[in-house]
Parts: sequence; C-alpha cells; structure tokens
Amino acid sequence: MKKIKLIILGIILPLISFAQTIDDIGKIVIGVRILPTATIETLEIKDYLVNKLTNLVANAGYSSFNNNTFYITPSISINETHKAEGGMKNIYVLSGDIYLKIQDNNNEIVFSSISYPFKGSGTSEIAAIKNGIQKINYFNINRFFDDAKKSILNYYYAMQDKIFAKADMLSKNHEYDAAIACLLTIPEELFDINKIAYSKACDIYKERDLYIAEQIATEISEHNNCVLVKAQSLLASHDSKGTLQTLWEYHIANTEQDEEYYQLLKIAETQITAKEKADLEKEKLEYEERRMKEEREYLDKKQVYKDEINLRNRQLDLEYKQAGYESENKRDTTEVLKTIALEYHKNNNTY
Repeated sequence: MKKIKLIILGIILPLISFAQTIDDIGKIVIGVRILPTATIETLEIKDYLVNKLTNLVANAGYSSFNNNTFYITPSISINETHKAEGGMKNIYVLSGDIYLKIQDNNNEIVFSSISYPFKGSGTSEIAAIKNGIQKINYFNINRFFDDAKKSILNYYYAMQDKIFAKADMLSKNHEYDAAIACLLTIPEELFDINKIAYSKACDIYKERDLYIAEQIATEISEHNNCVLVKAQSLLASHDSKGTLQTLWEYHIANTEQDEEYYQLLKIAETQITAKEKADLEKEKLEYEERRMKEEREYLDKKQVYKDEINLRNRQLDLEYKQAGYESENKRDTTEVLKTIALEYHKNNNTY
C-alpha cells in the first residue's frame, strides 16, 4: 500500500513548504530581465540591477517571482565621467540615465517607460554607477509603476475571456492545478472579474478532488487485485502461510473484491496448524506495528499542513473580512486554492 500513501502524500506535502508565499497570488507579477542587447554598463552590474529592481517592484506592491508574462528591463547610459585624484585611490564622478520599461513577454507591449537621471561616485566607474543607482527609490519613480498598473489591469480586463477559456480547456484535460493557477493570475484589484475567477476555481477544485478520489480508488482496486491474484496462486500451491501473509497487504475497500478476500482468508486459515497460526499472529503484529508507524508519520505530516493553514488563516482574518470573505469555509478554500496556484507556478516556472 506504500504507493497509494505516496499519492496521498503527494497531494499534501507540496503544500507544506515553499519559498514564496501565497501573498504573491492575486498580485500583478513583474519580473526583472536584463536583455542581452543592453549597454555594457548595464551588463556589468547585472546582478546588482536585478536585486535593486526586484526590491523596487516589491515596494510598488507587485510580486516578482517566476514571471513569464510582464517584466521590467533596464538600460544604463553614461553621459559624463570625471576622474579626480584622491589620496591613494582615484575617485570617479559620473552622471547618466537609467531607462526602464515594463512590457509584455509575448507581444512586446510596453505598459510604461521612464528615463531617470542619476549621479554617483566611487573608486571605480562600476562603483560610481552602483552608487548612483542605489539612490533611486520607489518614490522617485512611483508614477512609472502606477501607469504600468493601470495599463496591465486594462490588459487583464481585455483578456478575461481568453483566460477563462484557457482554464476551461485545462480543466477538461484534467490539468486542474494549471487551471486554478491560470484563473488566479487575474489581479484581485479587478474585484468583479476576480470574483468570477474565484467561483470557477472553486468548481474546478471540486472536480480535482473527485478526480483524485477516483484515481486513489482505482489504485486501491488495482493493488488489491494484485494481492488477490498472488494469494490465489499461493493457495493453489498449498502455501497457506504465504497466502495469509500476502493477504495482510489487502485493504478493505467496500467493493466486490472484499468478498473474495474473506473467502481466501477463511480457506487459508483452515489449512494451517495451531502453531503456525500462533507464529503468524506474532509476525502479523510486527507487520501491523510497521504499518501503524507509517500511518502516524503520514498523519503527522498532514497535521503540520493543517497547522500552517490555521496559522495563515488567523493572519488573514482582517484582510479577508475587509474584502468581503467572511465565511470560514470560503477563507479555507481560498487558502488552499492560492497554495495550489503557488505550487503550480513554482514547479512549472510560470505565471
């Protein structure tokens, strides 16, 4: 039955740990990308720029993880550079501009752009550029982000039918996690559309649960069938002890298979001696202890998941009440849906 347990754990364990949080779900996501065609100055401080812009994106109220839809691209140009002797090291003083664009990955639609001047100094040209870029904060360029948000919300509004159609197609193909993730990309700021998306996601979640239950039932049936076939073979070979040991692996499932299980069990038990039966009972106890240990470990992991969900629910009480999500069940469902969407984006590097 180990394989069946792994299926159930596979449903639960991915929800337990993740690098990002579900706060990212429902936000507009803007990644950071340094284009290979960027200026030399841009490429020289590539990693610094990615970190800097990621922080600016977060300060603007966006998310920036696993993005493949919208991204911000920088390009730096230097206008003037002065080198002054200063003791043991020269000091570089320079001025320049950083050009920023937020655009769509697929259609190259530019949602917002800005050219912002900067000045910096340092013991090298690269240090001076970093010094100048470091001074830029969200308040310097907040209009750049505000304009992008308006344009991107309009984009989602125009794309809503395509998003719903894609989610329907994914659901029909039993790609339920992808369908839920697709629907929850619609920003929560588009409240009316997001509400429709949430309702559809709830319906898909119910289909997902039913599909998973059917899969588990099928696997249990196949597992039990293998056990019964092996037990029949052993019984035909007059190996009653082996038959009983094999039947330990059977799982009562309230199906027609149960009747055959009980028949085989009854026949095998009548064909062993009292001593063999006593020895088997001892072995069975050891076997059951191992199984109970596995069950406890499984339940412990399941409880960890529940505890994390309960903690998260308490943290979000005020937020959901303000948004109109006052139902306890609805809050729990929202939590799970967002977690499914987050894990899908994380594992498939999409958004």
